[in-house]
Amino acid sequence: MIPSTEKFDVIVAGAGPGGSAAAMKCAQNGFRTLILEKRRLPRDKVCTGMVMGEWAKSIIPEEFGNIPPGVLIDPGHLSGHMVHVPGVPTRVIECRTPIAWRKDLDSWMNEEAAKEGVKIKDRSRVVAVSHDDRGCDLIIEDDEGRKEFRAKFLVGADGATSVVRRSLFPTLKVRYSSPIRECYEGSLNIERDYCHWFFPKSLPRPRFDLHHKGDFFLIEGSGIRELREDIRLILADYGFSINAQPLWRDGCAIALLHNELITGAFSPALGNTLLVGDAAGLILPITFEGIGTALKSGLLAADAVSEAAGHGGGAGEIYLQKLELLLLAVKKFHGLQEDLDSAAAHGASELAKDLKGAYEETLKYI
Repeated sequence: MIPSTEKFDVIVAGAGPGGSAAAMKCAQNGFRTLILEKRRLPRDKVCTGMVMGEWAKSIIPEEFGNIPPGVLIDPGHLSGHMVHVPGVPTRVIECRTPIAWRKDLDSWMNEEAAKEGVKIKDRSRVVAVSHDDRGCDLIIEDDEGRKEFRAKFLVGADGATSVVRRSLFPTLKVRYSSPIRECYEGSLNIERDYCHWFFPKSLPRPRFDLHHKGDFFLIEGSGIRELREDIRLILADYGFSINAQPLWRDGCAIALLHNELITGAFSPALGNTLLVGDAAGLILPITFEGIGTALKSGLLAADAVSEAAGHGGGAGEIYLQKLELLLLAVKKFHGLQEDLDSAAAHGASELAKDLKGAYEETLKYI
């Protein structure tokens, strides 16, 4: 038997940056707000942990305050990014970038949201969502069994494989990319205060990146398996042992919904249920940076909730209007990503130049 329903003004599914931003802003606006997180907190996420885009770098201090030094991991801030294409000089992008383990960054944001009155319930997996004109009902599963929650507004910030999205759009066909992350002990003889992007085939993809965190270095990318020999050969020049084995390896999913968002085949809201960040497919092409878009869309969702509550209408339509500029950015960089394929046909030097330009434009976009 499911216990009696617990009611909130706003429920946010997912305790990442987008979920924390949406929940905190809703609480500040006077709404009784709950975050549901399926995993035990604090929890890690496969991510570079780089606060690498202008949106993220501006929103975090404005909404949460300056990132505490204890949240950051050595070297604390990267100086920028280096683009490596075989046979041509390395291109350098100067872009000061805070870096952390996502477990620490997200945990700090959760704590700041809790200070504003947000209730956070972890180990609570959303298993079913239903909607009507009056709000949303959620069935969650925790250590004690199944429980029911109800809210006027629901924000789906539950990642690329979003249960909330699936409940809204059960027939939506989603393609996924599956990046892999490998963590190695030690360091390589390469500039540790830069993130390094490698393009071994002289093509925009497959690629991999390498960066240092404290006593470790990490290799990440969606083409790790097919680039295995290239990675070993390239990194051998920097002291990487051909017999090196990672301390651990993990991976994640990225929902590839750019085409659907651009064409309007998919709109990340319905009624009073709003999707933000990865759940909405809002991850920028080129760099596939998602912290900034999660934060931005989370705040827009909170604003839509406040406006809808004020006049009694649905939040979804308001939210979609507010998303227009963000969607224009997705469209812009999706087109730029396609242009890189043409650049590759003109040789490695042209590709490296255009890669630097595309990455720089994406990283510094406001």
